[in-house]
Amino acid sequence: MKTKQSILRQLLVNILVPVLLIFSIVFYLTYQYNLDKVENDIDHQKKSIVAETKNLIEYYDFSMRTHEQSLIERMQDASREIQFVLAKQPAKSIDLLALRSSLGLDSSREDIYLIDRNLKIVNTTFKPDMGFDFKKLNKTFISFFSKIFQSKTFKEDRFGLEIKTGKIKKYSYQTSLDGKHIIELGFYSKSADEFKELLLSKIRSLEKRFEAIGHVKLYLGVKHITDNSIKDPELQKAYLKCLDLEKHMIVNTDDPASRGKELTEYIFLPVLESKLYSGYVLELGTNDLPYQNLVADLLWRFGVIFLLTLVILTVIVYFRSRKLTRPIQELARKTATISTDNLDQTIEISGSLELNLLSKNFNSMMQKLRHSYENLEDKVIERTQELQEQKLIVESKNHEIVESIQYARFIQQALLPLESEIQASFDENAFVYYAPKDIIAGDFFWFEKRNDVSWFAVADCTGHGVPGALVSVLCINALNQSLAVNENQDTGELLDHVRELVVQTLTKEARSVKDGMDISLACFNHKTKTLQWTGANNPLWIFRGDEILVTSPDKQPVGQFDGAKPFTTHEIQLEKNDWIILFSDGYADQFGGPKNKKYKYATFKDFIQKHKDRNGTELKASLKEEFESWKGPHEQTDDVCVMGIKIMV
Repeated sequence: MKTKQSILRQLLVNILVPVLLIFSIVFYLTYQYNLDKVENDIDHQKKSIVAETKNLIEYYDFSMRTHEQSLIERMQDASREIQFVLAKQPAKSIDLLALRSSLGLDSSREDIYLIDRNLKIVNTTFKPDMGFDFKKLNKTFISFFSKIFQSKTFKEDRFGLEIKTGKIKKYSYQTSLDGKHIIELGFYSKSADEFKELLLSKIRSLEKRFEAIGHVKLYLGVKHITDNSIKDPELQKAYLKCLDLEKHMIVNTDDPASRGKELTEYIFLPVLESKLYSGYVLELGTNDLPYQNLVADLLWRFGVIFLLTLVILTVIVYFRSRKLTRPIQELARKTATISTDNLDQTIEISGSLELNLLSKNFNSMMQKLRHSYENLEDKVIERTQELQEQKLIVESKNHEIVESIQYARFIQQALLPLESEIQASFDENAFVYYAPKDIIAGDFFWFEKRNDVSWFAVADCTGHGVPGALVSVLCINALNQSLAVNENQDTGELLDHVRELVVQTLTKEARSVKDGMDISLACFNHKTKTLQWTGANNPLWIFRGDEILVTSPDKQPVGQFDGAKPFTTHEIQLEKNDWIILFSDGYADQFGGPKNKKYKYATFKDFIQKHKDRNGTELKASLKEEFESWKGPHEQTDDVCVMGIKIMV
């Protein structure tokens, strides 16, 4: 049932909601556009810094390389002189300070290092490095110095940072004549320092040109060696990974206590002609706070506009709805008098064209209603009399039909065997639980005894009620006729003969009925305790101790069927206390329980197994109680028929 709404509420929903929805979409698109623009601006700024840094590095590398050429010849000459001295004296006993002075080297800027095969500095003019072990510093130096020992030629490398002092220094390498030492020269250069400071000042100036860039730093690094100026362990890892993989690395350095999202990025840049250094690393610190402020300002502006729009539209809709509803409320007050049987009421409302038309139609309706009301009483009396006569006719016909069906029930029951007759043949340990869905049923049970042989069956004919009962009468007659023809036939042959009679009866020229039955038919020899059984779609259950013997039926009915085959006869040797259970599908197919589902065969089987130690009367009562409890208030689904016989001897 729909909830009724006032005109004011309908106007608010139909006008405000679309407008506000469009407003929200425009706001979202504008917000998303600005957010994307912020991200693109930051990305553009970073790309600009990287591009300018590359240009500065290229200029720096070119300038430094030009300056280095003036030092290389001096370093070669000095290395050659030291070779001759080292050939005459042990490395550790050479007075390198005096040797440096004799070679004309600047004691404040130029140093000599002697490195042995174990990559230790055994003698040097720079005493803080005495005994320094390159193997412990980094594996890169092992490979680097091994190549120098193998080449036995003069090698020089680019200006780089000295590990302990952080100053710019150019190094050269030359093996001794006996190949046991490496002569390393390290020259400081004032011009190189000036070039470096110029490069770094240019790079630092970049951070002032871009709002989102917090800081810019440049490092010249060797793989697996951290820069001493980087203190944070996470940043050190990212720096080393950038050098190792030569890839862009990003570290989240955001401080929850400060505004804006902070990131530190490491960007790898190649170095020109260096044997030791792996490359440059550009460190960018970014903070998107300026852009967050921009977006926040956008949100505030849109919020103010949104609230103003909401207030203005609400006021307009309110006053407009009052103007529309005032005449309608007047109409409602006047129509309320109709409920008091005052049909003389007329309405005159001035206003819009639609309201005038509504008033006119209402008055016309009231005139017709008064005319109809005047004739209503006579019509009610006339119609009531007609309905009473029809009710009496229907009740009479229904009584006749019910009496006919009741009489049919007496006829059907007369055809069914008595339960006591079955019990008499099995020492009172037999029962039949029979519960038709309607007054008469399509399910039936059958029993005949010939000398020492008892024939019994439970069958389910097509349909239930009157149609099923008619078919059941036909099938009972066919069973009786077939048994009368030959009492010594087995159960399969009997069902074959029954099928012939049923098909012959229901098949005539130009028309046929594909009705029949599903059946579980058994023949028990009281002397041999042997059971013959044949099933058409219905199985046989035998409960023996903790074991349940299930015999499957032929998958065909007793009736007209394409691909029909002779029925199979099964022979079973019974034992004392065996329970034989024959049944139709009505018990297992009954809907009920807490979820209104089928009872199912597995539940049916488990219930009998649990109560099989009871006698026939008790087991029947338990089955009935279980069925009624499961069915509850629900309608019975189908006819129910369960036959149980216990072998006592």
